[in-house]
This record gives sequence, structure tokens and C-alpha cells, in this order.
Amino acid sequence: MKQTLLRTALRKEVVGLARLTVIILAVFLLLLEFGYQADPATSALLNQLSYGLVIAAAFVTLGSLLRTNLRRIPLRKAELAWFMAALLLILSKPLGLHHLVVHERWPYLLFLGLFVFIEFSRLEIGRNSVLFNPALLFTTSFFLIIAIGAALFMLPNATTRTMSMVDAVFTSTSAVCVTGLSVIDVGKDLTPMGQWVLLVLIQIGGLGVMTFTSFFAFFFKGRSSLEEQLRIRDIANTSLSTARSFIIQVILFTLTVELVGVIFIYFSVPPENFQGIGDHLFFSIFHSVSAFNNAGFSTQTLGMYELPYRFNYSLMWILALLFIFGGLGFGIIFNFSRYTKLWVVGRINRFLSGTPCERYPRLVNMSSRLALQVTSILIAVGTVAVLVFEWNGALAIHPTWWGRFSAAFFTGVTPRTAGFNVVDYGTLTVPTLMITLLLMYIGASPGSTGGGIKTTTFGVATLNIFSTARGRRRVEYGGRELSTLSVRRAFAAIVLSLVFLGLSITTIASMESELSLLPLAFECFSAFSTVGLSMGTTGLLGDPAKLVLVGVMFVGRVSALTLLIGVLRQVQVTSYRYPKEDILIN
Repeated sequence: MKQTLLRTALRKEVVGLARLTVIILAVFLLLLEFGYQADPATSALLNQLSYGLVIAAAFVTLGSLLRTNLRRIPLRKAELAWFMAALLLILSKPLGLHHLVVHERWPYLLFLGLFVFIEFSRLEIGRNSVLFNPALLFTTSFFLIIAIGAALFMLPNATTRTMSMVDAVFTSTSAVCVTGLSVIDVGKDLTPMGQWVLLVLIQIGGLGVMTFTSFFAFFFKGRSSLEEQLRIRDIANTSLSTARSFIIQVILFTLTVELVGVIFIYFSVPPENFQGIGDHLFFSIFHSVSAFNNAGFSTQTLGMYELPYRFNYSLMWILALLFIFGGLGFGIIFNFSRYTKLWVVGRINRFLSGTPCERYPRLVNMSSRLALQVTSILIAVGTVAVLVFEWNGALAIHPTWWGRFSAAFFTGVTPRTAGFNVVDYGTLTVPTLMITLLLMYIGASPGSTGGGIKTTTFGVATLNIFSTARGRRRVEYGGRELSTLSVRRAFAAIVLSLVFLGLSITTIASMESELSLLPLAFECFSAFSTVGLSMGTTGLLGDPAKLVLVGVMFVGRVSALTLLIGVLRQVQVTSYRYPKEDILIN
């Protein structure tokens, strides 16, 4: 019995060592391929190495399948399909099929890249719940992907000019935190490889690193433990029973909306603006992903203010709808979609069979209602404010009322963490800038790709203000009473964010004394709320100020309250209470 256990442990260690070796060599190969130019002799060597690594990865996957079978665990179909794909790639070389692709290594590199990502997803990170609680794990995942992105941007093949470490860290942080502030010209300073890296960082950062790793782990790791499901539930802010399905729905919904956005953007932009179909398609993909994830990055030097996109009103509406959907929050979208589906099905059944419609009380939860109501009010306020204050200002370049309304709607919505611009923010009036600051500070809805303090936080704080002014002891909304914990978290988030913003503005203003206060404050609000709008001061900042903005973007994306919860573990509720006493407020 003891020898059997020893052989099993030894076999497990050998398989683990082989898996780790393949991962390290695959990462090394990917860095060589995408980061450097190889001469013919080196290229031939890399071809052999990539083919050998695919064979090694296939053996590792086969060992995992056999171990699963010996333990009488149901066979994982996704892992079996992964092994069959590796087998097909291995057989393609003897059959001569690898010559059918333009680049011989591309199929192997794509396979190895997915293999590395899947293997990292299989790791049981966070087993120690004391050191890696969900808040700290969420924060750490962003830090790691920012470091990886910065390293990739410093590779020779990623840029057309030498990029400093500070600029690389700034660009990676802005992409992962889906901010959009940039110290480089994306279209000129980044090579196609660098732009794809930027695009992947935006996608991963917008949805969250843990969302992607959980998605792959569910398919390739098999059944997840209860502890892992609890961790996903906390990160995704959903129930335990729906944690797995929620992650899958998020990925599929995101890819579907982005694909629809690519199609509409492609046909809304004239093909003569591009050198070929490839450039046209990449423009559509890049801006669809950037818009839905509320990133605000563009391959154009002046963003959407670049001619002729400045007057392309159909493109404005497409991008606006994309970042509105991205900023609503997945939970809210799924909640309303389920309600709409049941409502439509009920009416159809009543029309066809005469059966009365079923009632679904409280199907749309209170968070979804509050977020949608606040979002609608903010969109209306932003649009009207821009129309009123900029009709004869920044909007005057548009000759028609439809053009002015489209530009006003876009400009009123984009501060909600989107970051695209169709006007020059350096020419806007002070009232417009003040309203823009407020809209940036509030941001998007919880569970979305956007930042800010969130619409529900602002809504709860506003309801509490009116409730206090009326002398009520409870905060009520939509026939329900808000919990004390929700009110406390809302005001904690607001106070922490204001304190952090004040310290950030003071720090950067002391470093950049030659710049006026309003552009610097605008920059800090934009970074904290992951908006990406700028009055033209980003490129003027020195390295110390850039690093401060990096910290502001990071804290804004993960939220100051999440960071505090991650560092200070929640204390268990005590069994005693102190006597109550009121404090004089005003």
C-alpha cells in the first residue's frame, strides 16, 4: 500500500514537472517569436522547437486524460477535444499540411499560447483564503497582467521606437484598467503586434482576469471545488448556483456584442480610408473591443476627432451604443433580458392559446432598476448640458441639427468611462467641463467594464440624502427598504474616492507646478474613473507624475474600497454592542 502511494505521488510529481517545463519553454518561444526578428537559421530552429513543444503538450494532455480515467472521473470532453487538436497539428507536418498556411509556426504558436493560458487557469490559485481572499485575489490578478503587458510593450517588435519602462507601464496600466489615457500614438508608435497586445490587454482588463481564467478552468479543469465556486461567486457578484453559468454568459455575450459592433463599424466607415481590407477589418475590431470595454483607445492620432470620423454620425451612434451596453453591467443586462424574454413569451402564448400571462413578481431586482434609472438620467443630463453650453462653441463645426445632436449625445455619454472624443476638450467651456467631471466621477454601473464610483453608489447616496432631509429613519426605493450595509458601503466608497482624488491632485500639482490646476484635476478624475478623456496634458507630464497616474488608474479600476477590504480582512461580528449616542453633524 505504501509503495503504491509512493509511486502515485512520484508519477504526479513527474507529470507536474513535465507540465511546468512545457509551459516555461512555450513562454520562451512566444517571447522570441513576437518580440524579436529571427534570421533564417534561427527561424528553422524555432520551427523545430515549436513542433516539439506541441508534441510535448499533447503527451501532457494525454497523461491528464489517462489519470482522469484511472481515477474513474467522467472524461472531460473539452480536454479530449484539446488533445485531438494537438494530434491534428502533429500529423499535419508528416502529411505536408503545414505548408498550406502562410507562416509555418502560426498554428503551433496559437496552440501553445492557448495551452499556456489554459494551464495557468487550471492552477488552484487562492487556496489559502487568509492570504488570498477574493478582493486581494482580484487586485493581484490586475497587477500581474499589468506587469506582463509592460514587459511585452518593451519587446523590440512591439513598438516602432524605443519605449521607456515608465511609458510601457503607463500604457499597460491604461489598457488593463480600460482607461484610455495614452502617452504614445497607438497608430504610429505601436507595430501591428503591439496593437494586438494592446487589444488583448483591453479585453482581459475589461472583463477581468479572473473571468477569463475561470472560463477556461471550467472547461479544461473539470469539476471545480466548492471553495473555487465560492471565490468566483464573490468576484462575479452572483449566487453560488449560477456562478459557472454567469461566467459563460459574460464571455459569450461579450463576444457576440463585439462581433455585431465589428460588422456595423466595418460598414459605417468608407473603405477608401484604409489601405486594404485587413486594415479596414482591424480598425473595426479594435474600436469595437475598445468601445464595449469602455477603454477609449483608438488607432487614430486624435481619436474620433480625426477627420473624417469627426463627422461620421453613424459611427458615433454605433460606438455610443457599444459603450453604453458595456457600462450597464452584465448582471443588469441579463436581468432585464430574462424579464423581456418571459414577457414576450407570455404575450405570444396568450395570443396563440388564450392562456393568461404568468406573473413574475420582483423579477427585475432593485439594483437593476436603480442602475438603469440613474444611467438614463445621467445620459439625459449630459446630452442636454452639452447642447446648451456648446451649441455655439464646440458643436458649431457641425452644419446640421442632427450633427450637433449626435455630437452632443456622444460627448454627454462618453464621460461615463468610455473615453472617446469627437470634440477638442481643451476648447470646452468651464460649465461643460464641470459637468464632465461629475459624470466621470459617477461612472458606469457595477459589474460592468467601466469605472467610477458606480451609478448605484450615487443612487443610494442620493436616496439617503433625501431620506435624511425628510427625517426618515429608513432609506426606501421601489417598494423596498435598502439595507444599512448598502448605505454604509456607498458612503465609504464616496469618502475614500474623494480623499484619494484630493491626495492625487495635490501630489501631481506639486510635481507639475507649471501646469494649471483644472487640466491636472481633469486628468486625475479621468484616470480614477478609467475614462481616458484628457485636456491635452497627458503627454506633458514627467515620469514621476505618470507613475502617480498609474497608481490612480489602478486604484480606480479595482476601487479603493476593494483594496481596503483586500488588505484589512473583514472582522467577524462580535456578540456585544456599545451604547448608542448621536454626534452633532451641523
